[in-house]
Amino acid sequence: MNHQELLSSLISYAIDKHLIKTEEISTRLGFLCDLFQYEPFDVINSVKRPYHEWMTDCLDLAYNRGILAWNTIDERDAFEAKIMDLVMPSPSEVKERFHHLYQQSPWDATDYLYQLSKDVNYIKSRRLKENIEWIYESPYGKLEMTINLAKPEKDPRDIANAILEKKESTEGRPLCVICKENEQNYWNARMNLRIVPITLSDELWHFQYSPYLYYNEHAIILHDIHKPMHISHKTFDFLFDFINQFPTYFIGSNADLPIVGGSILSHEHFQAGRYHFPIEYAKPMRSFTHVPGLVIEHLNWPMTTIRFKSKDQSLVKLYGCHLYDLWKHYNNPMLSIVSSTGNTPHNTITPIARLTEDGYELDIILRNNRTSEAYPFGIFHPHEDVHHIKKENIGLIEAMGLAILPGRLKSELDLIEKVLKNGLPSDPALDKHSHWMAYLQKLPKLDSKVLFSEVGKKFERVLLDSGVFKLDYEGIRAVHQIIMEL
Repeated sequence: MNHQELLSSLISYAIDKHLIKTEEISTRLGFLCDLFQYEPFDVINSVKRPYHEWMTDCLDLAYNRGILAWNTIDERDAFEAKIMDLVMPSPSEVKERFHHLYQQSPWDATDYLYQLSKDVNYIKSRRLKENIEWIYESPYGKLEMTINLAKPEKDPRDIANAILEKKESTEGRPLCVICKENEQNYWNARMNLRIVPITLSDELWHFQYSPYLYYNEHAIILHDIHKPMHISHKTFDFLFDFINQFPTYFIGSNADLPIVGGSILSHEHFQAGRYHFPIEYAKPMRSFTHVPGLVIEHLNWPMTTIRFKSKDQSLVKLYGCHLYDLWKHYNNPMLSIVSSTGNTPHNTITPIARLTEDGYELDIILRNNRTSEAYPFGIFHPHEDVHHIKKENIGLIEAMGLAILPGRLKSELDLIEKVLKNGLPSDPALDKHSHWMAYLQKLPKLDSKVLFSEVGKKFERVLLDSGVFKLDYEGIRAVHQIIMEL
C-alpha cells in the first residue's frame, strides 16, 4: 500500500467505527498528512484489511520516513496512540457523550467508553489474546490462572522504594501512569486515552479503562489529586457511592501499605469492572447473625476474608468500619501478627464492594506487611520457595482469585516440559525452578495439563502464604473471636 491508501484506510476505519463524522474527513485527513509529512490529498478507495495489518504498515512508514525515532515496541505504541488521537473524538466530546448516555443508563455510558477504548486500540485486545489462561480447581473453588504477556514482573522492594522517592513532573510527563494528565499525553502511549470525571462522596475522581484488561471491562477509578493510597472510613463511602452509580460493576481497593499493596501506591485509586471473581463464589466457613439485619461470614478462602451482607448499605459500612478499626490495632504474636513497629503500621485491608440481588456485599481481606529475618520479603507475602512462579505483591486482583503470572513463564514452562520429558540437560534459564523440577520429575505423568495444574497449586500456596490467619484451628478460632467482638 502507498501512503494515500494507508491514510485513506485510517479514515475509512474511523468512519466505520463512528469515531469521526463524514463532514470531518477532510480535516482529519489533513491532520494525518501533517503528521506523516505529506502534501494533502483526497481520500481514495482502499482495500479493507484488519486493523493491525494497516497500522503495522503505518508505523513502518513513519519509521522509514524518520518520523518515528526508535523502532521499539514502546515507541511504536506511543506513535500508534498519537495516530489514533487524530481520528477519534476529543476528550471533551467523550466526556459530554458519556454523561449524556449515563442519563439513559449507566450501562450505556460504560459500554460507549469501553468500546471506544477498544476501537482505538487503547485496550490492546489483540496482544492480550496471546495470554495463556486456564482454570485450577482448588479446595477453595476455581482459581483463574493467567500468564499475562503484557505485564512486566516487578520486585516488591522496587514498589516500596518508589513511594519514598520525591517525584517531580518533568518534560510534560505525568507524575504516574494513572494520573489524569495521561489523557492525550504522548508519554506512556496515552494519546488515545479518554477518561471521564465522576463524583464520589463529594470528591472528584476519574473513570478510565486499563490497557492491560486483566478481566472484563477492567476500569481504573483514580482520584483527581496525585496523592498516596490511603484506607480510611471514607474509603467505604467512595466504594458504595460508586456501586450505587454503576450497579453492574464491582469495585475494590488495593491495600495502602508496601508489600501487601498493588504496584501503584503513589496515587489513590480503585479497580472496578463488570466481572465476577472466584472470591465471590467462596463458601462461608461460618455465618454470624448476631447483628439484626446483617450477615457476617468468614469465607473458606486462602486469604483471610470476612464478608458483610445486608439490604441496608449503612449497616454494611458501619460494621466494615468497625472491623477496620479493630484490625488496625489487632495483635496476636503467637500467630506472628503485630499491628505496628514503633510508628510504622503493619495492619491494613483490601476491601471489595458489590451489589447483588440480595443487597450490598462488602468483602474485607485482612492484610499485614511485617517482615522478619526468616521472611525478608514479608511474613504474609509469597515465600521465597514460590518466587520462581510469583514474587510480586499480591494485590486486589489476585487476592480475589485471578492469578497474573509473569510472561517469562510461557517459555520457561515449555522448556521445563521438554527437558523433563526428553531427559535433556537443564538450561540456565531454569535454575530458579531446579527444586520444583526435581519434584515434577517424580510425578507418574508430565504433560502441559499436569504442568499447568502444578502451577495452579503454586498459586494456591501464594495465596495461603498471604493469608494472615491460617486455616487451622488456631487461625479459624481467632477470626471468629474478632467477628464476635464486632
